[in-house]
Amino acid sequence: MTKITKAIPSVITSLNLACGTAASVFALNGEIKTAVFLILAASVFDFFDGFAARMLKAVSEFGKQLDSLADLISFGFAPAAILYYHIESNNIFPEYFAFSVILIVVFSALRLAKFNIDTEQKTEFRGLPTPASALFIVSLLFPAGNSFIDLAQIINNPVFVAAVIILLPLLMVSRIKLFSLKIKSFSIKENIWQTILAFFAISLLIIFGISGLALTIILYLGLSILKQSFKTKDNAQITKNK
Repeated sequence: MTKITKAIPSVITSLNLACGTAASVFALNGEIKTAVFLILAASVFDFFDGFAARMLKAVSEFGKQLDSLADLISFGFAPAAILYYHIESNNIFPEYFAFSVILIVVFSALRLAKFNIDTEQKTEFRGLPTPASALFIVSLLFPAGNSFIDLAQIINNPVFVAAVIILLPLLMVSRIKLFSLKIKSFSIKENIWQTILAFFAISLLIIFGISGLALTIILYLGLSILKQSFKTKDNAQITKNK
């Protein structure tokens, strides 16, 4: 029974990988809606594999490496494939420039490798996590509009698309401190920032539909910077009082 219990997180991670692989195939075949749903499913599995590992006390180096490999496919290659199809089908860039989406895959790999060896990223992240990068892309390219925002002019704008291809990789390898989305207990006080983000994320999804995920990622960056400014202020006050 112990071996079966310890295998549960890896099984969940494997489901993440399976969803990401399938999403890549659907994306390159132009079935974007299905690809997006599969990436969203992968993000759910990505959340619960770590949660399950901590709850079952089954955290392992094997699980950590498998998780990164799955994330590279689900949140690096799959969203890049969706973006590639979008650029090609809408003739946004001149011929061959669509291959610039490879930057997202490469920098996702760098981000994940960096995360695996960085001991400072236990309670917070350094740089934008790959799932956040992926959700930003797929929420904008999901083939369904809403009554509040007309995304067509935005996502078909070459300058905007180029900015996404450049900025997301840079954010992934940046030193910006972002609070972890991992829930280690059920205490609201210990997860206040995650709770605030979740509240606004639900509100944005209700108002804007799946496009609200892109706004949620922007809010995540803003809240993380705000939290860090409070932390710096508190540390300065403690130092002053010594």
